[in-house]
Amino acid sequence: MKILVIDDTQAHLDAAKQTLVGHDVTCCATHEEAIKLLSEGNNRDTSRCCALWKQYMVEGIHFGDALDKAEVETWLPYWDVVLTDLLMPAGPMKQAGSGCQYVGQEMAVGWALALTAARTGVKYVAVVTDTNHHYHPASAMLDVFNRHFFTIDGARVHMTNHVSLVGIAGTEVPCSDCAATGKKKIKESGNEYQCPTCNGSGQDFAKKGKDWGLILEQLLKGETGRDSA
Repeated sequence: MKILVIDDTQAHLDAAKQTLVGHDVTCCATHEEAIKLLSEGNNRDTSRCCALWKQYMVEGIHFGDALDKAEVETWLPYWDVVLTDLLMPAGPMKQAGSGCQYVGQEMAVGWALALTAARTGVKYVAVVTDTNHHYHPASAMLDVFNRHFFTIDGARVHMTNHVSLVGIAGTEVPCSDCAATGKKKIKESGNEYQCPTCNGSGQDFAKKGKDWGLILEQLLKGETGRDSA
């Protein structure tokens, strides 16, 4: 599948290449580049577009609206899947005057990127943030969507702040939580148990990124695989 991953954190882009092996993956780190890739990659069935345009005008739809409608309905999408971060710095697109003060500020642009992807015919779209819902209201807004899949313009869309992290290969370090032993002790009893940080391996990672492969699997199945309680 041709997959576009959008995230401004390098570790998450590294994780995309690691967890989406076997797919044709393109990564980008800015809002502007994402918009460009979403728009320029598409082709259009020109003859069908012209026919629909004329049909819509005969039906009484305004010239411009008829053209917009015909273009959207005849797009041949370039991307099969778009996976995007939620919070990213806003770009200078269309900003002037007082609007320039917002350029570079972190905003929830993932919503718009997801809808843009759906509008251009992408069939599977996900907005994924690893920001704790206690630390940002935009992440908290996703709480009610974590187990839900939307259908938007024919696309299956998932928005979630529940994402597993994977260690980035090449950044292995001794686990600091268990002093690289793989075991931890209960102070009261002295009994040992497997370290939950490294799963008993004694090894952790200096860098971790989103498990995009799991997100893709959930998208394709239309379910999260998590307890719904």
